[in-house]
Amino acid sequence: MASVALSEAEKVYIVHGVQEDLRVDGRGCEDYRCVEVETDVVSNTSGSARVKLGHTDILVGVKAEMGTPKLEKPNEGYLEFFVDCSANATPEFEGRGGDDLGTEIANTLYRIFNNKSSVDLKSLCISPREHCWILYVDVLLLECGGNLFDTISIAVKAALFNTRIPRVRVLEDEEGSKDIELSDDPYDCIRLSVEHVPCIVTLCKIGYRHVVDATLQEEACSLASLLVSVTSKGVVTCMRKVGKGSLDPESIFEMMERLFLQAP
Repeated sequence: MASVALSEAEKVYIVHGVQEDLRVDGRGCEDYRCVEVETDVVSNTSGSARVKLGHTDILVGVKAEMGTPKLEKPNEGYLEFFVDCSANATPEFEGRGGDDLGTEIANTLYRIFNNKSSVDLKSLCISPREHCWILYVDVLLLECGGNLFDTISIAVKAALFNTRIPRVRVLEDEEGSKDIELSDDPYDCIRLSVEHVPCIVTLCKIGYRHVVDATLQEEACSLASLLVSVTSKGVVTCMRKVGKGSLDPESIFEMMERLFLQAP
């Protein structure tokens, strides 16, 4: 994870401000920064999106390729996640510095999408046990300015919304052999429903309070954070703690309560 060095005086200033519900940039503890979302930004993908949140900049591309369904789910397609931590994002990612973080982010994405309601995987099946669509979701970290997981989840959802999958016809001849025909009409395609695709909300514990959309400076003052993956309907698909510190049950209940009070 990208980090920033702070003096003890700077940490005290940030922590005391959070206790008074006043952050360095003027936000309250439960206020997000403005989010910029741009879709269809990469021409050679099935779908793409770029999201900027503060100084965090994420690019996501989705590539649809035909493959074979998994043995345990013969009538479904599936998603594969790859995360690249660019050395331009922070010097800490030079060499293999970003590999561990990339693996952690990919594993988190697998966890939040590991349920039947997030994406209709059956719509990605072309013919059971034989052909399906595999969506390769590539995440590129261009700049790290705090609140990485939330920004990535927004970018992935926007890229899936932008994804266009060619419509397929399975033709069978008299001998029983099958032939697959792809539509060459760019408007004759399948669009994914992202209504139930979750987004991550990260709550950073700072002192006796918590903040959302933490900056790098605020993350340096937090020993533990709670990642909550939640849908627009309020369904929690994943929850995990990150950081070296601990969170007592009372703090977790308080965070969850504030999270759902803010939800529309």
